Amino acid sequence: MASGGSVGGGGASEVQQLRSPGASGPRCHGLQPQPRHRPRTCDGPPDKVADVEPLHGFKFSFLCLSGVDDSVSPRTLCDISQEFSFVEWGVNFRAEKQGKEPRYASLAWLRQLREEIDRRQQTGKFAPIHFAAHLGGEYCVDVMKGDASLVRTLWEDYGFLRVQLSPTRAHGVNSAQLRKYLASLKSVIIALPQVEFVLEVTKETRGLSFALMDEPQPNLAFLFSCDEPNKSIGGNDSSLLSHGRPPPCPHPGIHIGYGGCLTVDNLHDELRRIAATVDDPRRPVWVDLEAGLRSQGPGKHDEFDLGKVWACIRIIFDLGLPRPRQRPSYAAR
Repeated sequence: MASGGSVGGGGASEVQQLRSPGASGPRCHGLQPQPRHRPRTCDGPPDKVADVEPLHGFKFSFLCLSGVDDSVSPRTLCDISQEFSFVEWGVNFRAEKQGKEPRYASLAWLRQLREEIDRRQQTGKFAPIHFAAHLGGEYCVDVMKGDASLVRTLWEDYGFLRVQLSPTRAHGVNSAQLRKYLASLKSVIIALPQVEFVLEVTKETRGLSFALMDEPQPNLAFLFSCDEPNKSIGGNDSSLLSHGRPPPCPHPGIHIGYGGCLTVDNLHDELRRIAATVDDPRRPVWVDLEAGLRSQGPGKHDEFDLGKVWACIRIIFDLGLPRPRQRPSYAAR
């Protein structure tokens, strides 16, 4: 067990709550996997083959589905992961929002998740399940300052293999002087080599990302986030809008991902654009969706939509993209 420490606004009590046992998780939703069809590009008409050519040889790490919260059962997530190993679940952490707003799971939900994983391990029905912690606000700042206690707890007690840092104004962080955290952040990355640290790369964090590339650690990764769609295509249909995807960082050893402006409607086309941008079959890439998984409407307020989750999984599954060697799982530790 990791030693407690100051974590954001909650201090040691927040970390201690993460360790406490809780009630068992809610019942499974009974989801079943979609029918398994793997259409190949050579099966289609000749004029369609060129449309998917950027995806030939594109190496796909995983599909990160972010913003899981108390509206979805941990048991359901485990069931889906058992069927589809390329799925990763992104859990947002921000002290002032935790368990109070959609997209931010409560600490009780995290305890249910741990109990569900423990239960599956004991019964021998455990399949690899991947979670990433997305840190904002004071949680993010504490890690940047060199405090590894929360990350260690999330890894040791919950099996989070990746931690994403989003030190931007949109995530409650003053991004004016991020480079001053370079040495302290690197100390945390080096101290926990078993955890992959992901820096969200935007205009605000670009300077820090360049500095980290000077001596990149093997567990460093970058997520390139697209904030605004390119409306040059014309029309009002969001599924028709293109998105400017920056080229990957030149260092081939840094794992890269792309997020922002991804939806069920544009996921396939955006994967083609990302593949064309990366243009390197040796370089694995992941994609991250959050806003594109939410639903609004009568009785729904920013709801995590399992229907959209299944639709995204189906898109990736049907493409049959090659994947790198399987990452270590919680059960393997």
